[in-house]
Amino acid sequence: MRSLAGASLLSLALVAYGSSAVAAGGWSASHGTADASGTTRTVETGGVSGQRLAVEGELRNTGSGCYTLWIQWTVDLTPGPPFKMGTQCGAGSVPVRFEKPGGLGTTWVKICRDTGHSDCGPIQYLR
Repeated sequence: MRSLAGASLLSLALVAYGSSAVAAGGWSASHGTADASGTTRTVETGGVSGQRLAVEGELRNTGSGCYTLWIQWTVDLTPGPPFKMGTQCGAGSVPVRFEKPGGLGTTWVKICRDTGHSDCGPIQYLR
């Protein structure tokens, strides 16, 4: 029983500190004629901050308009500014990648028509 408790504590410690043992997660979002999908993974930096979250994938559009993929996250329960990951105008696709500071907080992505924030699909939380 004691070794099971020790293994559980070790697992909790690895998750709490974002060890490279944490598996990558998948994500997807859509709006209008556009969709995007990809993965997230922890990147160990070895610096003072210790780690970053890499969000990678592809933004696709089957229509004639422009669509933009945005990423945003909270810091101390306050949403930070959105950052543009990529824009696709017309039919086609574009690779997207963004690295953000790791740590606590909630991160999400959304797709918006054109390059603004007035006509957007639902936010999709990343893990």
